[in-house]
Amino acid sequence: MKRVTLTDSQKSFFQEQGYLVINKVLDSTDLEAVIDELTSEIDKRADQMFKDGDISELFENEPFETRLAKISAQSPKLAVSIWNGILHGPAIFELITNPKLLDVAETFCGKELIASSVYRLRPKIPNFGYGEVPWHQDSGYFEPFCDNSLVLTMWIPLVDAHVENGCMYVIPGTHKGDVVEHEMHKTGKYLSVKEGLVPKKEWVPCPVPKGGVLLLSNKVLHASFKNSTEGVRWSMDLRYQNASLPTNANITRLPYESKENKKAGVPSACYPPDADFLVRSEKREDEIIKSYEEFKRLRRNFAGKPVTNRFNVSWKEMNVSDIEKKS
Repeated sequence: MKRVTLTDSQKSFFQEQGYLVINKVLDSTDLEAVIDELTSEIDKRADQMFKDGDISELFENEPFETRLAKISAQSPKLAVSIWNGILHGPAIFELITNPKLLDVAETFCGKELIASSVYRLRPKIPNFGYGEVPWHQDSGYFEPFCDNSLVLTMWIPLVDAHVENGCMYVIPGTHKGDVVEHEMHKTGKYLSVKEGLVPKKEWVPCPVPKGGVLLLSNKVLHASFKNSTEGVRWSMDLRYQNASLPTNANITRLPYESKENKKAGVPSACYPPDADFLVRSEKREDEIIKSYEEFKRLRRNFAGKPVTNRFNVSWKEMNVSDIEKKS
């Protein structure tokens, strides 16, 4: 397979601006397996909800882009049941470990490459509670020790993402500053940059076509707003880092790599609640997680640690009762 390479101008843009849109990285076969897997989950869960009387129609003939919106107009339960990192089927694993994505990640994170299972599935449904995500820096959720290192987010739409259906917005260059103070968003589900600290200018929308990727630094300010269409803006965000950073991946640590040290303030991982794993390496090739079965065991057996509560706030995962109250 031909390697994905970036131009010098693309590399420079990311370093200077803190984000980069690459319009074509994946092809239809790379994404169709994930879409088929999600469709199968929707089928299974919708069937059970129909039997339980939670919904009165299955909308089996609706396309992938609109079906979950139709179902969610009857009940939020299905959407909530697949939100964030709940699903971990073979196609999701294959996407996380897709060589094309790893080529891009290696460009910025190096050859000893860690993936985090803190991936997130984001079906932004029109008129759905908590679909809009406030301005924040991903580092606000991570360990402070990792603030000045790159934890790369790859934001991958499963449909064309544009302003009307709620594409991502960024504020270029904000990754060069510090992690600013965050507070609990009014929904209780997100961290949000404290009022008054979001720059008023240069809010840049980042439309990304299906097959494209948006790269984000962990410190660049970003947000997403209302989906004003009738379809679902399906997306996933994946994260990668160099193995020299703190990681809970079960790998041999090299002499120069950070190891957990509570006295020195070194955490177990940049995001200890979820499991890291090695996806590419020249020095530990036999320690790479290569199969879905290994990934599944990792997900099943991993016992995470809490992340440092740097802003003295707490939030809880979205649940059905919260959606029903808001909708």
